[in-house]
Amino acid sequence: MDISNWRTRIDELENMIIELLNKRAAYAVEIGKIKKQEGLPVFDASREQEILNRVAEKTRAQNGPLSPESMQRIFQTIMTETRQVEK
Repeated sequence: MDISNWRTRIDELENMIIELLNKRAAYAVEIGKIKKQEGLPVFDASREQEILNRVAEKTRAQNGPLSPESMQRIFQTIMTETRQVEK
């Protein structure tokens, strides 16, 4: 397979990632509504730590090229950005 084929595959994955991130953000909007109704804060440190721990565990289990710490940083950014739409 040449570089063009690999780039096409990456482009397809990027489209899927964008779709999934938007779906995740839409769910966060709904969660934000519930939090607002129930008087809960947008930021839940224990929930975010739980997610980061799970991400690290799954990354270790898959043994891919990205380290658990790299994947945690990616997810930290995702959660930070998603929190903005949850408000």
